[in-house]
Amino acid sequence: MRNMAKLKLSLRELLYKKILIKKRLEEKLSDESIRKALNDYHAKKKPRPCGFTVHSVIGCTYRCIYCYIPDIGYSFGNAKAYGLTGEEIVYALLSNPYFLPGRHGSYIAIGSVGEPFLSMGVNKTLEYISAFSKYLGNPIQFSTKTYIDEELARKIASFRNVSLSSLITIISIEKYRLLEPFSPSPDLRFRTIKNLKKYGLHPILFLRPIIPGVNEFEAGEIIRLAKKYGVEGVVIGGFRVSNNIIARLKDKGLKIEEINKRIRGTIRKDRLLDIYVKDIKEKIAIEAKKEGLIPFYSACCASTYTFFKKFGYRIPCIGLDFIEGKFCTKCPVLCENISVEIDIDEAKYFLNRFFGYVKDVEIRGYYIIIHTNNRKKLLNRIRSRNGYRILVETAYRKKLVVTNG
Repeated sequence: MRNMAKLKLSLRELLYKKILIKKRLEEKLSDESIRKALNDYHAKKKPRPCGFTVHSVIGCTYRCIYCYIPDIGYSFGNAKAYGLTGEEIVYALLSNPYFLPGRHGSYIAIGSVGEPFLSMGVNKTLEYISAFSKYLGNPIQFSTKTYIDEELARKIASFRNVSLSSLITIISIEKYRLLEPFSPSPDLRFRTIKNLKKYGLHPILFLRPIIPGVNEFEAGEIIRLAKKYGVEGVVIGGFRVSNNIIARLKDKGLKIEEINKRIRGTIRKDRLLDIYVKDIKEKIAIEAKKEGLIPFYSACCASTYTFFKKFGYRIPCIGLDFIEGKFCTKCPVLCENISVEIDIDEAKYFLNRFFGYVKDVEIRGYYIIIHTNNRKKLLNRIRSRNGYRILVETAYRKKLVVTNG
């Protein structure tokens, strides 16, 4: 086992940095730009456990039949670049109470409700990455099916101040025209991997979604081909379905019996439900390891790995999956083998500021133990202010635990 790495983290320092960057931008932006950013969705949204999604493009014209974006209100018919400038999107994030700037701060993911490298949005995506690199330095992830040629790969790789986790989606070779009727071919996406690798990035295969009974049998072949083109790991993702998605799969003549067996809950209109695929993901992870690739069960783990490859030092993943081992695959970062030091008095101050009811605080490994005289009220407060819980756990890379006394 490697020697225990040591790292000191401070929420106070991250919040102070946030104020400084925001003031710097206020000296440059017009009042109109500031109002625009403050009223934007990104300034208000709560984080996910793996950070913040950022929309450089809204909508997608690839119309993949497994895609959920029509179920959450976005268009299959057209796509457009997002309305904020690079500096405005940075200001919007800095105005978000739950966002933390910097290499040790929140992760940023580009591409959740649109394809970031569609022709009408590629310049906006590059503008956003450039602004994040100039002002923030946060780890960035993007996922794409678009063909990235050498010139675009060189531009993406030119941003030196950030780690870029590039996830290339390839889920089928045999059925890709059924599943992804208007997307670039898998061959072009393999070439994307090659181009990104050529310019010093660390491309990751994005095997998502795993659709039981439909594409799981191709995973091994896709992994072997992706390795030849230069991927370093594989994010193995789950699958969410709605009535609309099930209907599209059936309409294409695809078998859905296995999907139906694995649905968790009852499908209702406009409701997305997870499909149980843990067993399939574990088998695919074994395939990846056989090929010498690193399997990941979450995209934020891939971002943590890319950060390590870019900057040469290790910091635990913000998803904290390594603590209880639920999604951790023991990648080279070895998060559980990093000793994170924090100031207990600082932690106690912020926990009281965000939640109250804190009597005392102690640190036990990767846990912050909060002692309280009213466990029920404190737990309810943490649940209702979940964004602040994620902020604290991101800053300290430790999990909150509440106990009486």
